Amino acid sequence: MSAESAIAYFARHFVAIAVTYRFRSEIGPARFAAASGTLIQVDDICAVLTAGHVIDELERILDHPDLAEFHCSVADTFGSSAITGHPIPYNLRDAPRFHIDAGGLDFGLLFLHSFQVRLLQAHNMVPIDEVGLSGEPDDLDVFIILGLPSDFTDTHVSEGGGGAVRLTTVRVIKPGSDAPVFETEFPRFIGELSGEIPFSLTGMSGGPIFGFNQSRPNKYWIVAIQSSWKDRRFVFGCPTIQIAAIIKYLRTQVLKDRPDLEL
Repeated sequence: MSAESAIAYFARHFVAIAVTYRFRSEIGPARFAAASGTLIQVDDICAVLTAGHVIDELERILDHPDLAEFHCSVADTFGSSAITGHPIPYNLRDAPRFHIDAGGLDFGLLFLHSFQVRLLQAHNMVPIDEVGLSGEPDDLDVFIILGLPSDFTDTHVSEGGGGAVRLTTVRVIKPGSDAPVFETEFPRFIGELSGEIPFSLTGMSGGPIFGFNQSRPNKYWIVAIQSSWKDRRFVFGCPTIQIAAIIKYLRTQVLKDRPDLEL
């Protein structure tokens, strides 16, 4: 599968968390940033899944004492089936969310309201369900990371008020037997770049990692959310099987405390 065809196909699961913001001391165009996310659904919970430290960074911006302006949206305009170029507004300041970045766990959830889910469905977006998050086989041998490298992302908005991003893929394989051991409290996905890439992996955090077996090229699974990288050779991710289990546990605990809620 070529990079172009992979992007066109997998983009139906992919969204960007795009923000524009300005500090009181600044003049000129507002700042722009975008982070990678995956549309998921576990039971009746629909959310944007990203890296935990991505939400940490967004909250640091929101809590900055000199923040004068902040806007956030969920952009779902990357796939070939997109019917509009307009992102969906997202009130990040008041939105329910969950995130963790400790012990090898690094993921975050931006929960979606029903009207946002309907808009995403109208735009032909397809959430990854619980089976897709936790049912991958053990014989996957090739992996593709989908994300938004910072090298290809504007740092400020244009005259038209928007920011440009470029969705791309990175191919990784299972590390060889001589790979160093990177131990964490919770298991992590570890992949090795299959070749040199002409850009930095900075900015790819939160992007989905899809797994394949080359003998079954028409099937795929999302196995992890990309969280970090080392020495331009190894990439790390938070396994989605752990994420799905935590989401179900959180849902159960919330309903125990608030049985009146409809989730």
